[in-house]
Amino acid sequence: MTRRALLATVAIVSAAACATGGKLRQGVQVVRADIEKAKRSGAQRCAPKELALAEANVEFAEVETDYGHASRAQEHVKLAEQNVKRALELSKTCGPTQVTIAKKAAEEPKAVVLIEKTDQDGDGVPDLDDACPDLPGRPELNGCPDAAKDSDGDGVPDDIDRCPLDAEDKDGFQDEDGCPDADNDGDGIVDKADACPNEAGTLENRGCPVTDKDGDGVPDDQDKCPTVAGERENAGCPDVDTDGDGIFDRFDKCPDKFGAPPEGCPKIYTLVEVKKERIEIKQQVHFATAKYRVLPDSFPLLNQVVQVLNDFPKMRVSIEGHTDNVGGEASNMRLSQRRAEAVRDYLVAKGISPDRLEATGFGPTKPIASNKTVKGKGKNRRTEFRVIPK
Repeated sequence: MTRRALLATVAIVSAAACATGGKLRQGVQVVRADIEKAKRSGAQRCAPKELALAEANVEFAEVETDYGHASRAQEHVKLAEQNVKRALELSKTCGPTQVTIAKKAAEEPKAVVLIEKTDQDGDGVPDLDDACPDLPGRPELNGCPDAAKDSDGDGVPDDIDRCPLDAEDKDGFQDEDGCPDADNDGDGIVDKADACPNEAGTLENRGCPVTDKDGDGVPDDQDKCPTVAGERENAGCPDVDTDGDGIFDRFDKCPDKFGAPPEGCPKIYTLVEVKKERIEIKQQVHFATAKYRVLPDSFPLLNQVVQVLNDFPKMRVSIEGHTDNVGGEASNMRLSQRRAEAVRDYLVAKGISPDRLEATGFGPTKPIASNKTVKGKGKNRRTEFRVIPK
């Protein structure tokens, strides 16, 4: 390349860089204007984080532009634009509220309320002035009738008393007819013995209506858990399963011990022990070295796991494979996954539904002992059977 061509190339590159730098600085100026606008809107109160990020990215953009790092500067401008836009949105409600006081409208003429005088008993004395508004009377007696005969002395004159010889009991129930009401609610329980005289009820409930707040069919007076729906056989309380074996305590003969249906008591196995959270195996599942083929000496152990799953037909299990830290983590992850799947395949071949089994390999990520010793590594190479909660 000639000297003249080289100088021309340098000139073109410099011009492009200047053009890019000019465009970036123009973008920075726009963002700075928006930042000032956000500040005036109260962004320092409502969007301090967004405002700070916008200002920081603008400064970074200017530094990168000065160094000629156009792509980095552009990234910072873009981030600044996003943050100032968010700051503007959040600060819309931060500015001072302007209140416009409208001129008071001309008051409308006040409405005139006319109170119409009524006369229920039609005796010519308005009810407002009538001392006996329900009984026709004479004006000189303030609307009350002449003293009338009241044979039973219950305050209801004989001429309107349906029971003139039996005094009204004045209990707030149909007192205007002059007759006593021995059983107001008509439930067959006389008011004197009725704890709820105005509500029909049952004799067993002392004349009060039977209530069932939780709607479980057990009356509240018999329900030991009246606010929580339960079972009639459980005195209205919900069933509980203390040991979590899926058998309610009232059916469980061993309510404090995880056991198998139908009695809920634990079963005894020689190579495994069933617990609420896991099937605990008493020896390791053995595989071919660095492979995932299950060795025959582990078949009796896995057969007992099959027996457990048959004894607990609703149990679901996660088969989890683990390794020590010898070798690469990626290869150990693959190996532990294949070993877990090999155990699952064995159980399926023995008749266990695949829907009840999961297989997961954790490789060396969950050690239970130190990998610095042979004994510790042996403990970490293991297969576990975790019970999946219902």
